[in-house]
Amino acid sequence: MRRFPQLASFALAFLAAFDAAAWGPDGHAIVAEVAQRRLTPAAVREVEALLGRGASLASVSMWADEVRDSRPETFNWHFVDIPLAETRYDAARDCPAPAKGECIVGALGRLRAQLGCSAKPAVRREALRYVVHLVADVHQPFHTVQDDRGGNEVRVEVMLHPARCPRCGARRGRDNLHALWDSTLIAATARSWGAYVARLEEGFLDSDEAREVRAGDPTRWAEEAHAAARDMRAALPPGGVVGDAYYAKALPVLDRQLARAGLRLAGWLNEAFARRCPR
Repeated sequence: MRRFPQLASFALAFLAAFDAAAWGPDGHAIVAEVAQRRLTPAAVREVEALLGRGASLASVSMWADEVRDSRPETFNWHFVDIPLAETRYDAARDCPAPAKGECIVGALGRLRAQLGCSAKPAVRREALRYVVHLVADVHQPFHTVQDDRGGNEVRVEVMLHPARCPRCGARRGRDNLHALWDSTLIAATARSWGAYVARLEEGFLDSDEAREVRAGDPTRWAEEAHAAARDMRAALPPGGVVGDAYYAKALPVLDRQLARAGLRLAGWLNEAFARRCPR
């Protein structure tokens, strides 16, 4: 039994290192499920035609990360490097097209076009898998920041009392700012991604603000996420100790970004699949 704390610490360190590349699996599943619940019947038919009967968006939400190492040309598709001091996206500055691919803003624009009926089914299937993942990624605030490799180089000490367990002691550990937003804050809020979706349905998704969310375009999404990153970087306490005060400021932003991503993903897919494509 004495070994369990060491094993838990190892697991947390491993997950933090893995998740530093994107929302963690829970974050991507949350976004995908929010979108799934809002698909039109036509979009549901097309998703099943491309992914297989009974397949869900959540089931493919991590695929883009799983193939990333074998497709180095897609490496840059998952983020955009906007300097923290800037407030607007500049394609020439922030989205060059090096060997590792264009940035997430450019990739999403191209992939959205590939979802149309004119593309081959195999092309549309792959575009769908990427879009499900990347729409989520562009809403992660620190996927839009150039400085400190998107917060990966900003070390933090975590001392949180998890909202999902009010009677539990403080969750203590070491993280980096990017991984904190990828997975640690989500894990502190709900015991599972399904529980987090239920929380959003009863909270932000039932608000007037949520009802006014429109799909829009990746440039706007990136700029909104970048503004959130600026605020959350500025809110980081001196010494990098992330406690309950930071969590209280971060949680509404986290909820908003996850919910917006799901709503916008649904909007994109519903528009793309408004007409059933010929088989």
